Amino acid sequence: MIKSNDILRKQTALKGERKISILVGIFIVFMLHVIGVYWWYRNDDLFYPLFMVPPKAIPPFWHAIFVIMVNDTMARQAAMALKCMLLMYYKNGRGHNFRRQGQMLTLVEYTLLLYRALLPTPVWYRFFLNKDYGSLFSSLTTGLYLTFKLTSVVDKVRSFVAALKALSRKEVHYGSYATSEQVNSAGDLCAICQEKMHAPILLRCKHIFCEDCVSEWFERERTCPLCRALIRPADLRSFGDGSTSLFFQLF
Repeated sequence: MIKSNDILRKQTALKGERKISILVGIFIVFMLHVIGVYWWYRNDDLFYPLFMVPPKAIPPFWHAIFVIMVNDTMARQAAMALKCMLLMYYKNGRGHNFRRQGQMLTLVEYTLLLYRALLPTPVWYRFFLNKDYGSLFSSLTTGLYLTFKLTSVVDKVRSFVAALKALSRKEVHYGSYATSEQVNSAGDLCAICQEKMHAPILLRCKHIFCEDCVSEWFERERTCPLCRALIRPADLRSFGDGSTSLFFQLF
């Protein structure tokens, strides 16, 4: 999983030089693995939490952990397979398409984080709602868990909505497209790639760069590459580099 995450990030950074064979290979391996795991455990309770349905029987603690970890891993692999498809689709993207690629990758990741936050809920709901512990205790623990889970899910929903709004935003939120006069006065060479500008973007600090270059820059930075003026507010973390969160969502 870690190795695949690194490969995806490298392929994202390669842009037009991405190797389709590698992306197709990762996609096939992940999808076959996901299908194989759920086929192998087809008589188990793995399927129910995928649709937010509690398991039929109260799971023992370690079995609950097993179900959650398997579903969490499979969800991440399915999302990484989807990211492979996006990288293949945007292989030759420049400027606006590169920015849209980053927005799509970010939206996929925040959708995944929201779904993964919800995945353990039906399992732990069934586990805590165990009358063997006593009605009062089971009701109390279930209520506490759902309360804390609601707080976590609300944060994930806000991030998801912000990523969705960023995707629907057509304008460049860190500047505007420069006119030919502005480009001529500033010089037609991009300070980042040292080549003739393609789809030049005028930042709020009045510096101009290729949209492709500056979009990639703002995937990891918040300031202008030249004057270090703050351009992009610290609102939503971008996953435009193709990375996937690798921590387990156990609760």
